[in-house]
Amino acid sequence: MTSTIELPVAALEAEAFAPYGRLLAPEGPRDAGRDGYDIWIKPFQAESKARLQIVRYHARPFVVTTIERHLHVSEARMPLAGPPAIIVVAPPGEDAPGPESLRAFRIDGTGVILHRGTWHAIDAYPECGPHADFLFLSEEATVNELFVTPDKRPKRTEVIDFSRRAVHVSIGVSR
Repeated sequence: MTSTIELPVAALEAEAFAPYGRLLAPEGPRDAGRDGYDIWIKPFQAESKARLQIVRYHARPFVVTTIERHLHVSEARMPLAGPPAIIVVAPPGEDAPGPESLRAFRIDGTGVILHRGTWHAIDAYPECGPHADFLFLSEEATVNELFVTPDKRPKRTEVIDFSRRAVHVSIGVSR
């Protein structure tokens, strides 16, 4: 028998998102700048060469089947033009999280940097329209492991497939 869990969607606020990462937004005192601009330095960790990508998430049912965590890199996602999207996360930790620890957040203009080891759904879910585009910062070794040599046993990423555990996780929004 399959159990069903529905995730409510929360607004993306620094305090609520803190267990999973940081917001990519100008917050707190600036770190540098001069007349005409301000600079906020955001922490990012990578053990190999950084990889900047644009990722397009296509509209799909609001169902989370697979989550992953990256052991050697934090990960940054910044929405580009397009509709709000939902991301799903669970706290970093040694143990695989159960679906009851997942949280869903609406991203609309503000990006995030996930802490190293934060569990997250592989997909982001556009709330409307055909797709949502994101600027994505990761590391080359992790991206290569996932997409160039996916048949090798992962060393940099851990994956959980909820569908194999007879759990159905849906996000509490409708298209």
